Amino acid sequence: MSKHKLLIIDDSREFTEDLVLMLGDKYEILTADTAEKGLGIVKNTLVSVLLLDLQLPDIHGLDVLEKIHNDVDPYLPVIVVTEYDDMEHVVKAMKLGAHDFLSKDFNLDLLNEKIEQALNQKKLRVRISGLMGNNVLTDDSFVLASEVMKKISYEISRLANLNVDVLLCGETGVGKDMVAAQIFLRSKRKDKPFIPVPIRTLSETLLESELFGHEKGSFTGADKMKPGKFESANQGFVYIPEISNLQESIQLKLLHFMQYKSITRVGHDMRKGEIKLDVRVIMATNENLEELVKDGRIREDFYYRISGVRLNIPPLRERREDIIPLANYFLEKYSSEFGKQGFHLSEQVRNAFLEYEWKGNVRELSNAVKNALIYSANSELSLKDFPDIISRTPYGELNDTENKNDFLIDYREYDFNTKKYYFESLMKYCRGKVSEASKIAGITPQGFRKILKQLGINY
Repeated sequence: MSKHKLLIIDDSREFTEDLVLMLGDKYEILTADTAEKGLGIVKNTLVSVLLLDLQLPDIHGLDVLEKIHNDVDPYLPVIVVTEYDDMEHVVKAMKLGAHDFLSKDFNLDLLNEKIEQALNQKKLRVRISGLMGNNVLTDDSFVLASEVMKKISYEISRLANLNVDVLLCGETGVGKDMVAAQIFLRSKRKDKPFIPVPIRTLSETLLESELFGHEKGSFTGADKMKPGKFESANQGFVYIPEISNLQESIQLKLLHFMQYKSITRVGHDMRKGEIKLDVRVIMATNENLEELVKDGRIREDFYYRISGVRLNIPPLRERREDIIPLANYFLEKYSSEFGKQGFHLSEQVRNAFLEYEWKGNVRELSNAVKNALIYSANSELSLKDFPDIISRTPYGELNDTENKNDFLIDYREYDFNTKKYYFESLMKYCRGKVSEASKIAGITPQGFRKILKQLGINY
């Protein structure tokens, strides 16, 4: 494993030679006796930590510190080292972003401790930068009952403990996000970052920057260096769903990373060398990759690279033993979320669920249960609470005598009851405050009061 690069900017030859002797076995030491030389090294080399003297022959150390953090690398940890008893300048250095300071009469153990702290701080700052705005994991539990999903669960555990990249294949809504999360949670990296990348929300240029980071000035608006998701996920996972939407340039950079485990930021100066990382990649797709290769949307070499370790998630209709356990799980989850305890599925609903095709898979099942709970006033969810489901099953013929009379009502009456339940629930949630309820509903308070009056709701 390559050593961290430690740069010393100091005009004292004796001091730098002492540090090379003391630290040379642990770090790759770079030295500069002027600010200009030091700035040149920082611009052209991937430095991990900087030891900076404030009293330099050409430029003051405070100006060097500010220039580095503003123009080169805002995440580079700088330890100010000075033999002068100059606390005023030390305080200014800390305000400009210096990690720590030392006088030149330090001991070696203290210096090593501060360098390690600086390296850890940089890792943390890079990770926080990459995690901003991300939902790191799904909050759902991994529910299964079928034999096929038990086999999938075994494969998840096996792959979690292999240091390999993984491709997940399956229809939309089948649970690929959940499987990716399970691989992470069962791995030895579960206490490290897990960073999903929202492919569809980013343009090609932004996606490259999000994944691999960018240097200052590499494009319009790039006013400072920014690490990408891969740097933020070092020692952990990056999860890339919908890989069929990746442009060829991104495919090439991913192919390079998977082969060499190194990246370059957008606008990277190749004189610095590539950034070596330890990141596992999980990718997912709901499309036929072989067809995408034929159509020219996926590069053939990229296809062969990502297909090495492949896990196919079967659709819900091919594992019907999972339907009712999943439905009960979502019922319990949303009942707790909405404060509606004691709800359950009628026998007719359970039978209809087992006959339904679930083309939207687990996601469709989750949404069906959630919507039924929102509008139902009865603790037992019946067929009338799932109109989209029963219209596509034999139960659409309304042969369930239990609920037939309740369901066969005029549409206007059904619409009125649904609206009334919604507004009653909303007023209860807002403790009778029309101003709050109208804001949630997206209606003016005046219009909200008019609807309450029409529905006969007292407030």
